[in-house]
Formats: sequence, structure tokens, C-alpha cells
Amino acid sequence: MFVASPHANAFFTEVTLALVEALSAHGVGVAVTTDPAVFEVSEHDVFVLLPPHEYVQLEGSALVDDPAIAARTIGISAEQPGDEFFALNLPLTRRLGAVVDFSRLTVDAYLAEGVVARHLEFGYVPSWDRFGAGADRGRPTTPVLYLGNGRPRRLGVLAGAADALERHHAVLLISDSNEANPTDSPSFVSGDRKRDLLAGTGLLVNVHQGDDPYFEWLRFADAAHCGVPVLTEPARHSEPFVAGEHFFTFEPADLGRRIDRLLGDARELDRVASAAYEELRRHPLVENVHVLVDLADELSTRPAVERLPAGAGRPPGRHRRDPRPRSTWRPSRRSGLGRRLTRSAGRPSSVIAPVGTRFRHEAPTLARGEFITTFVVDGVDEQGHPTLEGVWPWEPWRLRHGQHLGRAMVVDDELIEATHRWISEPWVAEHEHVALQLFAIVHGIRGVHVPRPLAEVVGTPLDPNHRLVDDVAARCRQILDGD
Repeated sequence: MFVASPHANAFFTEVTLALVEALSAHGVGVAVTTDPAVFEVSEHDVFVLLPPHEYVQLEGSALVDDPAIAARTIGISAEQPGDEFFALNLPLTRRLGAVVDFSRLTVDAYLAEGVVARHLEFGYVPSWDRFGAGADRGRPTTPVLYLGNGRPRRLGVLAGAADALERHHAVLLISDSNEANPTDSPSFVSGDRKRDLLAGTGLLVNVHQGDDPYFEWLRFADAAHCGVPVLTEPARHSEPFVAGEHFFTFEPADLGRRIDRLLGDARELDRVASAAYEELRRHPLVENVHVLVDLADELSTRPAVERLPAGAGRPPGRHRRDPRPRSTWRPSRRSGLGRRLTRSAGRPSSVIAPVGTRFRHEAPTLARGEFITTFVVDGVDEQGHPTLEGVWPWEPWRLRHGQHLGRAMVVDDELIEATHRWISEPWVAEHEHVALQLFAIVHGIRGVHVPRPLAEVVGTPLDPNHRLVDDVAARCRQILDGD
């Protein structure tokens, strides 16, 4: 039985359901519960946490604190060695009856820490298939896609390839990993939405979170199911998949040039995507879950458990619901001269951006009916490390939690004038981008986001975390809450 939190990351929920699908096809009785206290436990039940650290963070440690329950529990960590989440899993796995991971590199890391772990090779899942043998991928709607979190190393590597990412109209879909993502959002996709996106992608770029040469198994499997060729940094333990045959590799300093070369060779992209899909089909997950079955048989001989403790029910910390607009605003029909005029559906608009912003081509324009567009910029942070800013889509809830939505934007000039009439407090002079975003949110204007680096910032440090200073953050909360 898989014990899960109702607030769990949707990514882990997907993996849980894939394992349930494979175990069921294997002929094993399996269930999933998000309310363990009311689940009727049988004497043969063995429990699975995927991953242990997230369940404990969201639902408390009562389940793993009970020695009898822990002895009948399998932990599937699905995290990278050296990562903070691996460190959170480690003390928990020492209590559990068995530990499993999809990566041999992670299994080796557990063994080095004295934790006996088993390897479970992830494989083909029929319900994930969006490709099909011999399918014609057609012309991709997304030429290049980055799908992952915004860890500093990843942003740095992407920043180094900003020219190529902009040139090829890449989509950078950067998720917020500060807490679980239980549902889809503008910055996080899962399930059918994710696989539909991948099915229309020409090349998926994968960057390691840290310095460990970890093969991102689950991301690669997602792509292979959808017929998407993967360009990744070199990694260990990718077997049975081989670099050059089933995926492409790059060195961090060479990412942009690799993207340019690969997108100029459609035949090679198709060859590798097809080879990866065919190899994946030769390794069905249903044939690999015997690892879980064998461990469950072993743990089921341990003393039976009568009941499971209730979860603590801790949802992710931030309230992610966008605030409701309190009024409306629409520009007049007149047009005047903008401060920095751009051709935006016939309306004057201005670029608001950090000092030292240089566009790679020209500033974006506002389409008809649009009044504010944010976009990604690249540069360096306060420590001089390459990074990106403006990566979040239009998610107004972030202002309530102390994050702006990007300092680089194109804004309708009448909206700028209306904002300064609406709020004229001293902080606005230095944080005009925040005032504009506040005005848009309060007045029901939905911003548009361009998810690629349109410009470079030179001489002004970037903040990839988009932090607001405390007094501005407090004022944003007051305004959004109607005070």
C-alpha cells in the first residue's frame, strides 16, 4: 500500500501511479491512501513512502516513528545524492524496512552511508506513451524546452546559453521547488499537460542540479515516452541508455553551440528520439517491479500492524491562490507619445528594465489586448555568478509572499500613467516594476510572460529569487488584502 499526502508533489504522485499500474499488471494487489488513519490495514500489508522526506514534511513523522510500521515500510527516495532532499531522506531511511531508488548513483550513495538500498530500474509505462512505434513527430510547436527547477547551477548554465535559447525561441518552464507542487500551475506541469507539451517539443534540455553526474532518470523517461530527444550533461549509470545513441550530451560552456548544431539536423534528432523510445519499450516497468514485490514478501513476515496514524495535514506553506481583482481598468482610445516607444498593436508602450539592459534584437511588443509583458533576462548575481531573472510566469500570488514578477517588462504607457496616479508613495520611484504589477493585479489586468532570455543585463546584479525588500513586501500585502 502506497501511503501518500494529499498535498504531495504531483511529480511523485505520477511516479506512484506508474508503479501502481505496473504492480497491478504484475498481478499484485496494490492500493493508494491519502488518509491512512481510516484505511483498513490487513495483516499482509506492506507500506511504501515515495519519498519519505516529503511525507514527513507534509504529514508529520508519526508513521516512521512507530518501529513496527517502519519495519514494514519501503522508502523510495527518488532524490539525488548530495542534494538537500537526499540529506533529509537519509535519517528516515535508516528506520525503514527497505530502501529503493531508480538511480544506481543514489543507491551507491546510500550504501556508502551504511544504508542497504536496492535499485529499481524505471521503464516503459503504457499510460505515459505519447509517441508510438514509427510515429511521425511532425514539426514541433516548442523548438527547445527546459523543464525543471531553478537551482542556481541550472540557471547559470542556461544563462551561458542565453543567445541560443532566445534565437531558437526556447521555452524555460522553471518550477518552484521551495515546497511541494501538488497541482499544475503556470510554472509547473504534470500528467497529461506535461506529456502533451513534451510531445510537441523538438529538443529537451536537461541540466544537472549539482556537480554530481546524476542521470535524471525520470525526466529522461518522460521525454522518451513522448519521442523527444534529450540534450543533457554527461552522467553516470544511464544504462541501458547510451550517450550518442539514445541521448545527446553537452559540456556546460558548450550548451548554446550544441543547441545550434542539433537543431540544424532534424534527421539526427529523429534518429536518437526513436532509438530512445525503442530501447525504453524493451524495458517495461512491469518487468522491473519484482524488486518491490520481493521486498514486500520479505517485510510481510514481520509483526503485523493494526492501524496507521493520521497525517498531520500540512499543506505547502505559501497560499498560491491569486488574489481576486477589486476593480477594472481599461485604457482610453487616445494614443500619445511614450517615453520609450515600441510598436505594440498601434499603442505607445515603454520598456521598464534594470539599468544596463541590452536587447538581443528589439524589445517585445504588446499584442492587441495586452498591457503588460514580462520576460527573462540574463546577467550575473551579486557574487558574479551567471544567472537569470524574470523566470516566473504571471503568478500574482507571489507578490503576497515577497517576490516580484520580474523587473524587465514592456508596459502600455496609459497603464504607467494610471499606476502613478493610483499610488505615489516614496518607494515607487525605486520599485516602479512592483507598483505596475500591483496595479495590474488589483485592476484585473493579466500579464503576459515571454519564457526566454530576450535581453542581457550588464552592470546591475540580478536576483534569481525575485526578492522584495521587507517594507515593499509588507506594503504589497496590505494593498492586495485591501488595506
